[in-house]
Amino acid sequence: MQIAVASFEYEGNSLSLKLDGKADFARKTLCYGSEVLTESRGRALAIAGGIDQIERAGYSVLPIAAAKCVSGGHVEDGFFHEMHDRIVHDVKTAMPLDGVYLALHGAMICQTVEDPEGALLESIRATVGPDIPIAASLDLHAHVTEKMVANATVLVGYETYPHEDAFETGARAASLLVGTLKGDIRPTMRMRKINAIFPVLGGRTDGDAPMAAVRKRARDFEKTDGVLSVSYFPVQPWLDYATVGVTAVAITDAARDATGTAAHDIATTIVTDMWARRHAFELPAFSPAAAVREALAQDVDTSLIIDTPDSIGGGASGDAPAVLAALLDLAPDVTSIVCLVDPASSARAHEAGVGATCRFRIGAGLDARFHNPVSLEAEVDSVHKGDFVYTGGPAGGVAGSLGPSAVLRRGGMRIIVASYPVYEHMDEHLRACGIDYRQFRIAVFKNLMNYNKLLGPRTRSVAVHGPGSTPLRLQDVVWKNRRRPFWPADDTDAPVFLDDQHDEDGAPEDRHRN
Repeated sequence: MQIAVASFEYEGNSLSLKLDGKADFARKTLCYGSEVLTESRGRALAIAGGIDQIERAGYSVLPIAAAKCVSGGHVEDGFFHEMHDRIVHDVKTAMPLDGVYLALHGAMICQTVEDPEGALLESIRATVGPDIPIAASLDLHAHVTEKMVANATVLVGYETYPHEDAFETGARAASLLVGTLKGDIRPTMRMRKINAIFPVLGGRTDGDAPMAAVRKRARDFEKTDGVLSVSYFPVQPWLDYATVGVTAVAITDAARDATGTAAHDIATTIVTDMWARRHAFELPAFSPAAAVREALAQDVDTSLIIDTPDSIGGGASGDAPAVLAALLDLAPDVTSIVCLVDPASSARAHEAGVGATCRFRIGAGLDARFHNPVSLEAEVDSVHKGDFVYTGGPAGGVAGSLGPSAVLRRGGMRIIVASYPVYEHMDEHLRACGIDYRQFRIAVFKNLMNYNKLLGPRTRSVAVHGPGSTPLRLQDVVWKNRRRPFWPADDTDAPVFLDDQHDEDGAPEDRHRN
């Protein structure tokens, strides 16, 4: 028996100016055929987990393609159609197949294709027919659509944030696929979605965070006989579409839940539980200047300033110099480290050479909507290739690169100017430039969650709010397509459901396919 396998992973952001195509994916992961197996072995990727589970079950893997890119704005239409057509073509050529497994993010957007993952699943369903099971693993921040649910047999989301279970999620999705092929289960899938978007900063799934309780309830449901999977999706909030909302997907065995009523009720419970905890997602944050003052007041060895409006992992350009400007103004002699995406400044530093003192205009070169560049004179302290390997997270074991980079010295400050934005897992990107953040009083990070892994008794954090393409205050964004009322712009007594679709008898629409 043969199962086709592919990945196409990208997290979009309607507020971002970034447009990513084939070259951008190639810098991260882009391979075809047998190379998919080679590139995934020993790595903590969802597709690796899926392949591992399929092979352990004794099935043959047909690798088609693997494409994975850092979060951004939109995928170029041309590259999306190229990947879509290649995957669908190879599936069609390989028929008859017994199943299909896809590793997707779930929040991809393109220039003109609003629901690219739904379109891909729809095309594959049309190719393999109604009886071949299709499973997909998704990121916890996936924007799950009706088209995705209608054309997949199984959709399973990450359990953790910070993301630590990409491999395990791929394995869980593939396990349900294998169980379906063996006839052990007949999945029935239901989705519930409310008109709400949550600040990502408060979305941890451990400790006493709001999603930790939701996570526990989902796992408790899965202990119930006949409940196969329960996934929660707080959603990527910076997508400007009317159908974007906080979502839950429950999968039950049709042998015990023939009508899907139990799956519907479980998904409703999970999404209602998330709604009840909505206010707990809003965490304290400061203006850049106030954040610097707050960091300096902390009795610690290192304060991490989290530049949330410019989060590269959320799709921002990574070139906002607001915190840099505040540090120059308020703490120029305090030891601090800041990393910004600025290929022009990096090129200037490489050309000038180590030891040279130059005037730089840093930041706002890729996205000038919110800030002006910071002009300063600095010494070129060191230059680097910027290459590293992720030590964990959803890209564990995968090579990353800042591209040609340089460390600039100005007073107590060190400023890394990089050529490419990279997903900040922990501090791999800093170490690629010879920087140990623990040697600095203040270290600036441009991620919304992974910095938590660096906290300890002598390391604390302070978050920044302000304008950017990953803003914390979602109610302040001028949305073009969102439907009112939605939280947090409106705080209704009860959640507004976006997916109230019923058949003539008033029962939830049946999503069972196998």
